[in-house]
Amino acid sequence: MRIDGADEGARLGGRLLTLVGDRDFHALAREISRITCGTGSDASAFTAVVTWMVATIADLVADPTASVTDAVDSFISGVVPVVHDTAELNEELPAPAEWLFTAVVRHLQSRHREGSDPPPPAPADTALVRMQALVEALLWLDALLELDHNL
Repeated sequence: MRIDGADEGARLGGRLLTLVGDRDFHALAREISRITCGTGSDASAFTAVVTWMVATIADLVADPTASVTDAVDSFISGVVPVVHDTAELNEELPAPAEWLFTAVVRHLQSRHREGSDPPPPAPADTALVRMQALVEALLWLDALLELDHNL
């Protein structure tokens, strides 16, 4: 049985989040390396998992009754400072975080347009940047889940 990209992304993303929750950083490092450095048939694993993470982050920050601007503002004020250990976002994000932030914003914007299904985010250009972006996505998603859990 072939698992499609969305199912594969959810499975891999769930596995990574479980490893973060278990604080099993040795296994997490192995999984992130496998996902971001995969070649051949494994090359699509990064796109699948980061697409799922971008969509999940967008789902967690988006209030269906709010505008895209409100969702982005909420994301900027609530999650990004927690992950980046700052009171507010007043400087540029590192390149992998900026790439991820842009992917989340584009996904939020596409959800407000009728009939448009967002394309998956384009993979970052090197294995190192893919790895950094995936770690960033994990941190953001973990922070969002913690914030939601504590409300």
